[in-house]
Amino acid sequence: MKVLIVEDDVAIRKGLESAVREFGSEPKAVGTVGEAGRALDQFDPEVLIVDVHLPDGDGIEFFRSAREARPDRDGIVLTGQASLDSAIEALRAGVSDYLLKPLRGPQLEVVFQRLSARRTLESEVDTLRDALQETGRLGELIGKSPVMLKAFEAIRRVARSNAPVLITGQSGTGKEVAARTIHRLSRRAAAPFVAFNCGAISPTLIESELFGHERGSFTGADKRRVGYFEEASGGTLLLDEITEMGSELQVKLLRVLEAKTLRRVGGTQDLRVDVRLVSATNRDPADAIKQGKLREDLYYRLNVFPIALPTLAERREDIALLAEHFRRQIEEQEKNGVTTWDPASLKILESYSWPGNVRELRNVVHRAYVMTEGDTIRPEVVEELLPQVARPRPAAEPKRSRKR
Repeated sequence: MKVLIVEDDVAIRKGLESAVREFGSEPKAVGTVGEAGRALDQFDPEVLIVDVHLPDGDGIEFFRSAREARPDRDGIVLTGQASLDSAIEALRAGVSDYLLKPLRGPQLEVVFQRLSARRTLESEVDTLRDALQETGRLGELIGKSPVMLKAFEAIRRVARSNAPVLITGQSGTGKEVAARTIHRLSRRAAAPFVAFNCGAISPTLIESELFGHERGSFTGADKRRVGYFEEASGGTLLLDEITEMGSELQVKLLRVLEAKTLRRVGGTQDLRVDVRLVSATNRDPADAIKQGKLREDLYYRLNVFPIALPTLAERREDIALLAEHFRRQIEEQEKNGVTTWDPASLKILESYSWPGNVRELRNVVHRAYVMTEGDTIRPEVVEELLPQVARPRPAAEPKRSRKR
C-alpha cells in the first residue's frame, strides 16, 4: 500500500515515514502542497496522511482534490489544533480518520490495521463483482436472472454494515448460502460464521445451546458449555428457522440484542456480546406474527435489512447455470468423466416446477450424474428422475382431405 505523507514538521514527517514503513506500507514524505501535487502523479498513493495547516495551502482541500482524481483513496488528517468545524470538513471530504498531534504509535498502528483490513475487503468485493459479471457467481451464490441480481446487490450493500439481516424464502432457496456470503463480504470475515437451526433442537435445550450453561445448572450439565453466541464472537451468527423458537426464549433473545450482553444458563455474570446477527425463515413473517410464532417486537429488531430470496421457478433462466455448476462440483469430487449435458436434458430441467428449489435441483443433478453411462447426461436419465415433467407431444400429422 502506497502512502503519501504531507507534513511540514521535519521531525513528525520522518517519524511518520518510519512508522508507515514498519506497518508494511511504502511511504513517500513531502513538506508542502506543491510537492504533494507532483507526488500524486509520480507516486500515485492509495492513502494520504495530510496536515491541516501547510505552508502553501490547506491539507483538507488538497485531499479533497486528490480524492476527486481517484475516489478509492483513503485519507488521514493530522492537526495540532482540533476544532469541530475542521473535523466536519474533513469527514465531508472523505477522510477516514482525524488525529490530534502529538501522535502516539499504537494509535496510528490501529488506524493502519483498520485501513488495511478495509482495503483488503474492498479488493475482495471488487473481485467478486467481476466474477459475478463474468460467471454469474457472488461467493457461493449462482445466478444471472434479474431477481437474483437484485438480491446480490442487496447482499453486497448490507455486508458493509453491522445491521441485523432477515432473510426470507422457501426451503431450499439458499438462505444459509446467502448468510455465508454476507459474512464473507463483511469486516467480520476473518472471525467465525456459526449457523444454528432453531427447528432442529428441542425447545428445552435451545437456551443452553444459544447462550451456554454453567456446570450444575441442570441435570446432565457436568461442565461449563459455551453457547453459539460466544462461539460466534466477533463474527456472524445465523439463526435459521427463527419462527420455531419459543415465545419465552424470543423475549430473552430480544434482551440480548438490545443490551448486547448475555448470561449463561445458571450463571450470575453478564457477558458482552459482539455478534452480527442474521436470521432466516421460510414463513411469511406477517403470517408468523399473526399465528403467534414470531413476536412483533423481535421481528422489528431482526428486520432492519430484509432480503427475500426467489424460488427457483421464479428464476428459470438460472437453472442451466446452476445445473452445470453442480455437475462440475460433483465431477471434481467423483471424477467419473461425466463432462457435459445434452441440451435436451437442460430443457427438461427448465420445464420442471422445482418445489424443493435449488436444493432439489442439486440432488437431481447428483442422481443424474450417478446414473449416467458415458460422458453426457442424457434426456432419458433426467426424465426418469422427474416423472412429473410434461413431455412435449409429437406434432400431429396434417389431416388429408378425402377425395370424393
